[in-house]
Amino acid sequence: MSGRAREPSKTSLSAVAATRAGAILVLAGLSLVAYEYRRALEPLYGSAPTNLHLTKIVWASSILGSFAPSIPISRATLALSLLLYALPHTSYWVAVYTGRLGDPVWGPIATHLIVLLPILSLGVAIVKALQEAPYSKEDLNAPQSSMTLPVCATAINALQGLWPAVPFLATQSENQIFLQLGTACASLWALEPFLPTIRPPPPPAVQAPEPAAAPPTPSAKGNRRKKGTPEKAAPTAPAAPPPPPAKEEKGGSKLRIALLPLFPLLTTTIIRPPTLPKPLPEPYTHPSYPLQILSSVQSAYSGVVVVGQSLASSGEPGHMDHLRYLRAGHSLLGGVWVGARAQAEDPSMLLKDEAGETLGDSIYSAFVLQEAARLVKKPGNKAPKNALMIGLGTGIAATSFVRHNLDTTIIEIDPAVYDAAHRFFGLPTPGPDRLFLQDARGWVRNRSASLTGSSTETAEGKDASLASPELYDIVVHDCFSGGGVPSHLYTQEFWTDLKNIVSPDGVVAVNFAGILENSSGKAIVSTLQAAFPRCRAFYDSLEPSHNLTSEFLNWVFFCTLSSEPLEFRRPVNADYLGSYLRRHVFSHLHEREANVSAVVAEIPQDERERYVLKDAANPLGEWQEKEAVGHWKIMRGVLPDVFWETY
Repeated sequence: MSGRAREPSKTSLSAVAATRAGAILVLAGLSLVAYEYRRALEPLYGSAPTNLHLTKIVWASSILGSFAPSIPISRATLALSLLLYALPHTSYWVAVYTGRLGDPVWGPIATHLIVLLPILSLGVAIVKALQEAPYSKEDLNAPQSSMTLPVCATAINALQGLWPAVPFLATQSENQIFLQLGTACASLWALEPFLPTIRPPPPPAVQAPEPAAAPPTPSAKGNRRKKGTPEKAAPTAPAAPPPPPAKEEKGGSKLRIALLPLFPLLTTTIIRPPTLPKPLPEPYTHPSYPLQILSSVQSAYSGVVVVGQSLASSGEPGHMDHLRYLRAGHSLLGGVWVGARAQAEDPSMLLKDEAGETLGDSIYSAFVLQEAARLVKKPGNKAPKNALMIGLGTGIAATSFVRHNLDTTIIEIDPAVYDAAHRFFGLPTPGPDRLFLQDARGWVRNRSASLTGSSTETAEGKDASLASPELYDIVVHDCFSGGGVPSHLYTQEFWTDLKNIVSPDGVVAVNFAGILENSSGKAIVSTLQAAFPRCRAFYDSLEPSHNLTSEFLNWVFFCTLSSEPLEFRRPVNADYLGSYLRRHVFSHLHEREANVSAVVAEIPQDERERYVLKDAANPLGEWQEKEAVGHWKIMRGVLPDVFWETY
């Protein structure tokens, strides 16, 4: 006779709740690691190449961790802590060497596979082990690997969007976050022997099968069971006790506790990040290259904002002597010549920085080209009285407007960029109510609402100057960075609000860096032509270009609401401010004009509406993410690798 069917063992609900909570914490930590890892790579690769295939790597990590053999949680936690401690170095050095290969697609992929995939896979394996811990192997309610996979991948990708809203993270460098997470994992490993152990429930008792009765024999007749006598019950085999958990020796547990105070000490002494401290306490001179870093600060908007300066070289190929530059992330915001290359027609008109060092011309003529907005003719030959800067960079155009006695208002979202322009590039201190460190969309909307009587004003945009709002004669819109532009500042709705605060004969200068025949270039041109009755386009190349629509160029579009033709007056010596570059750009302005109407004319009639950007339909960001890969290569061609690797 066979034994009774085994009843399923019951899992402790408290154990399930505890392990589920632990799994959620691990997934939150993994999403934080992925978020900070992206921040760590942006100074070396920029946001678009970094994010291009990152989601696929997260899914690959989840697959590997979900279907890999189960591992002891304690050992996995220790291994995860070691990987996190190494992450500041691995993320930097692997990205440095893959970046030198010059491929912004496969370089980040290789970095993700080498650096991020092992960490996420190990973390997902811990989640899987936590989910399985309270269940026995025979329990049909135990979670399956096929369920762990989508939960982990979706959680890691989705939760990354929550971390920018945490104020604490905005003040911490990604390397410090890595080390703190590593210390948390190492501390859990050290305390593990003293934490409650969660084990599957013991298997239920199993009734042993009844042995087969031997056939009766004549000699056993007297031992035959009498009629009516109950049959003896089969003996029950006691359940085998669960194997005792492997406990460390007492000395091993004490050793772990003894190591606990060392973890925070390691993060501040031996395990130090390979990048510069932020903020940089004093200028840093590169030990093997003629390069000096004057400032390096953490930025919630740009990742890192760096002011560097090339020193006199002994003939290194590709080196540019006496160049001071400003970079945000992996984008060059501008620069000026210094030292022996700070020259001018009138040396007395050269600017000086906060430390008294002489500053020369801009390295980019696009910023000087923006200043040509002063040369636009106004009725009665009136001179412009004020200017509005949306986006600052090194402040070349803003400084020029101030020197020409225009009341100049500056809107810059990143305080670190303004501080760098003021300290190292000669930007004068703006007057009262002339500096707004915030997103331009809300500021322009509120200023427009104050003039049109609308009630859309927000608390963020309120300021004392709204009591007597002014119309601007000149607006310079320069928001290009990192291979793209903030798409919400290029829609029809934004231009409508902006036009409300521009004087009727004012001029708006819009900077765009890119290829006009690409989707983003077509969208910029189409939207500007739909918003303004008159626009003229100029490019900043010092030499005439023959491939205007297919070449990556810096463009400045001058647009006006006036019914009069948009014309430029002849420049005079006072316009040049003693600058050789300004004389060249202003004197040859007509040679850099291009008719971009063909860009819109080539768009099929039934598709043109798609390229007019609106708040409700704005694919500009998506288009520019694909095009930003080319911008990475351009930036690596402008400055040597060591300039991008030192921050």
